[in-house]
Amino acid sequence: MCGINGFNFESKKLIEEMNKVTAHRGPDAEGTLLDGASLGHRRLSIIDLSENGKQPMSNETGEVWIVFNGEIYNFEEIKKELSKNHTFRSKSDTEVIIHAYEEWGPDCVKKFNGMWAFCIYDKKKNLFFLSRDRFGVKPLYYTLQKDKFIFSSEIKAILQHPIKKELNKKAASSFLSYRYVLGEETFFKGISKLLPATNLIYNLSTKKVEKTYSYWDIEPKELKISEKEAISKLNSLLNKSIMYRKISDVPLGVILSGGLDSSIVTALLAKTEKKPINTFTIKFKEKGFDETEFAKKVSSMYKTNYFEEQVDTSNFLGLMREYTKFKDEPIGVPNEIALYLLSKKIKKHVTVVLSGEGADEAFEGYGRIFTSAQDFEIMKDLSKLKNGKEIFKEKYSSLFKLYKGNLFKSEIDHFLFRYNYWTDEEKNKILLPEAKADFKSMFEKTLNKYNLPYEKKISYTFLKLHLPALLNRLDSPTMASSIEGREPLLDYNLVDFAFNLPIEYKTKWKLSKEELSKLNKTSEELSEIENTSKYILKEAAKEYLPLEIINRKKQGFPLPLNDWFKGEFLEITKKMLLNDKSKIKEMINQEELKNWIEEETDETWTNKGQKLWMLLSLEVWLQEWF
Repeated sequence: MCGINGFNFESKKLIEEMNKVTAHRGPDAEGTLLDGASLGHRRLSIIDLSENGKQPMSNETGEVWIVFNGEIYNFEEIKKELSKNHTFRSKSDTEVIIHAYEEWGPDCVKKFNGMWAFCIYDKKKNLFFLSRDRFGVKPLYYTLQKDKFIFSSEIKAILQHPIKKELNKKAASSFLSYRYVLGEETFFKGISKLLPATNLIYNLSTKKVEKTYSYWDIEPKELKISEKEAISKLNSLLNKSIMYRKISDVPLGVILSGGLDSSIVTALLAKTEKKPINTFTIKFKEKGFDETEFAKKVSSMYKTNYFEEQVDTSNFLGLMREYTKFKDEPIGVPNEIALYLLSKKIKKHVTVVLSGEGADEAFEGYGRIFTSAQDFEIMKDLSKLKNGKEIFKEKYSSLFKLYKGNLFKSEIDHFLFRYNYWTDEEKNKILLPEAKADFKSMFEKTLNKYNLPYEKKISYTFLKLHLPALLNRLDSPTMASSIEGREPLLDYNLVDFAFNLPIEYKTKWKLSKEELSKLNKTSEELSEIENTSKYILKEAAKEYLPLEIINRKKQGFPLPLNDWFKGEFLEITKKMLLNDKSKIKEMINQEELKNWIEEETDETWTNKGQKLWMLLSLEVWLQEWF
């Protein structure tokens, strides 16, 4: 796990500056190459701790160089295949990438099982080859300004160059709705993300990006399999994924929330280790938010070395400001701050930590979203009737209230209504015209890429558009403390299998669709009461965990934001957001914002703490970066 930097010309000063600001990603060693282009690397030693693993690394002739961030978990298998034609000087996975590129060109990435962001400098062909892993676990940013091409693991390194730093105000609209800047854009004009599962070829001779293309996607297929066979196959894939992700020459542990996903990871890892593993948990003093009771039960069951850290109002804002210095965009999820605090504790004990990210996207764990496909089926049928709106209001009053009287005819309109934090109506009130943006076409293209049942379309969209934000939530706080985070539940073979399972293996309903439609209840009211979410994963987990853990209602690592923002945080937030010197006023109408903050209805306070937090996060980030 490392930080990578580079550009298409030589400058010792600039590459050293880029390395300096990404030092937290790799405190163990630093390397540079100045040879027609510049490459820089900060190393966090995980595999092959010797000098042989240092980067930038080259092939035997010095014609192919690489800077690499991540892990290729199946590198030993690929190495065996390559050994017929190539000689290896190290035990590292980095050298395997170099020879795989020599053997298969950019298609080599199709053979990799892992997480990565790398740049190969091919001197003979005079090109840069950049690649990012299938789900976007590892970040990679780049900019092309005039004849200069610059890339890095973090935007702050790109900003060490004498380039114009300009705020992309439209990014605020994406951030407020989705907690993340969707697609290739960032909060900085002219600086882009390389998307997950994407290769980029930059021609150093013409000084142009030759091509950018996707090398992989989830391919829907009809998987006919019995429930018993599915559980057996799932267990096999889970165990293989854990075996891959425990490959390390340094100590490792697990972030254990006490929920299903992290508990499965804990159980699977503990079963393979002779010594007790280390588990790390966040504690909240507020009742209903603290999950340490369950984390301790799993820890006790598997005799782990258990560690915890507490987050509350006394240290939250200070940690937020401290952590913002590491972030390339505003902190989208408040529990990132808790993870940042926990990462400091983790670093004292291990260098690699496993987590449960990805299971909700692959196994349909977000109940209120995935089961809302059931809501849409009812609305779609009603929309075909002349008096559909009247029936909707009278017979389905709960749905009518949830959807504010909207009788959606299209999947995309329904999806965008359900999947947001700030509604379009709220954003249109507070955002200034220059900060408004429309993301419908991006979602529509993703949602409708394949002809699938609506529920599976939602799953695909979450894997492609929501997951990168979630993964950044793990990479940023762990790397800020020089820790490598790994996600066993995101092995691409496991995700492909889970995605293509029959829908009823993921969301198991107790009642028929006809019976459900008569209940006059919304997906939120039905979820986890009339169905079992992540059903097949829970069935597989019965081999490792007690029912008390398996059948727990999903909490999702929540923070008591409504309590905090009704209390001492409210005045602090108003003072920061509504004064003449606030940065947020470049994008937000302060008068409209003031009116919204002062609304005191129960409906307003449903997610108001989350929304106030997002605005506060945006302001703190803008103060730090602009």
